[in-house]
Amino acid sequence: MNPYRIILGQTPFPGQLRRLGVILALIGIAAFIAGGLGHPQYWWGGYLLGFIYAMGLSVTLVFFSALSYLVNAGWVAAVRRIPELLSSFVLVLPVAALPLVIGALTGNIYEWMHSSDEHLHHGFKGFYLSQPFFWARMVFYAIVWIVMYRVIVGNSLRQDDVTDITPTQRNWKLSAPFVLLYALTITFASFDLVMTLEPHWFSTIFGVYSFAGHFVASLALMLIVMRMLERGGYLAGILSREHYHDVGKLLFAFTIFWTYVAFSQYFIIWYGNLPEETVFFAKRLSNGWEIFGWASLFGHFVIPFLFLLRQDVKRRPQLATIGAIILLIAHAIDLSWVILPVFSAAHGEPYQLSWMLVLAGWGGIAAMLGAVLIVASRAFARHSAVACNDPYLHESLDYHSGAYDPV
Repeated sequence: MNPYRIILGQTPFPGQLRRLGVILALIGIAAFIAGGLGHPQYWWGGYLLGFIYAMGLSVTLVFFSALSYLVNAGWVAAVRRIPELLSSFVLVLPVAALPLVIGALTGNIYEWMHSSDEHLHHGFKGFYLSQPFFWARMVFYAIVWIVMYRVIVGNSLRQDDVTDITPTQRNWKLSAPFVLLYALTITFASFDLVMTLEPHWFSTIFGVYSFAGHFVASLALMLIVMRMLERGGYLAGILSREHYHDVGKLLFAFTIFWTYVAFSQYFIIWYGNLPEETVFFAKRLSNGWEIFGWASLFGHFVIPFLFLLRQDVKRRPQLATIGAIILLIAHAIDLSWVILPVFSAAHGEPYQLSWMLVLAGWGGIAAMLGAVLIVASRAFARHSAVACNDPYLHESLDYHSGAYDPV
């Protein structure tokens, strides 16, 4: 019997995760419904916001696993199963996207689908923003992500049941093309699902900007669940300060990376001063939406930078978890700032901040995050919470970074 095979089906943890998911989902649904009363357009914006939040988390968690195989990150072996099980919502994404399909086809989300603007229907932009090509891309993204999950996570789970390392060797070979496919699909999905909300605006950095936000949020959710498992005593002798320290260092690094990309996007557009580009920031730095812009700056960079800068904070699970929670909220603020203003401009109104729209949007985020946790609770009940036969597991358990722990 492998001592590291830890299946939590008979423990309270899956039930705790499920209850947390149900509570988030119920609160989110109530807020979502209340926010859209009298303004049906707010429901479409809120649902899109929640979907993008959950999609980015689940797909990027699979990417994290693939990336760990690609770079042979030995320290990850003890914690990699956590993001793998959290990512199981990937299989539900096509079902979760059905309301968006209805909203798009009925003209409630993407104006270009039913616009007579000649500038949107000529040349390459006309081809790219054609409905057949758009839906073909959506199907392609879904297929790539589901196959990526089935292969990478599937091989990781199969490794638990065999003594040879054939499944892991397959992931070593297949992780490279899947990391590349992830980079392409998450970039173009951000173009298609978010940037085309304002089809006249464009930014070549937007895909990287979206990836950085999703990656930070994925690491944050992973760290929070690590803390939940540790507090319950389920991974005693598995998780150590070294693992929190390394996940914290990634959080810190990609918080800075997100800030670098966000500033680069703003600076290049400001310096170029082209009307078709500056309109994005002009609309979001006025009419109340500047509150979310400043909140994103402080919540996504200033506060977590100063908080996670200290080594001892990253090595203390309770403190590192606080930083992770801040970044999960900051990601919601950032996506709200990008997506929601478009839906506040319904029926020819200016891009005026509406707190009812924000309520619907954050209700959508809470409901979708709850759904992610509910689906993940089933995965934690069925599969080992540790990659028990991973060839790097013992290296991960014995891993020491040489960091100094102050008394």
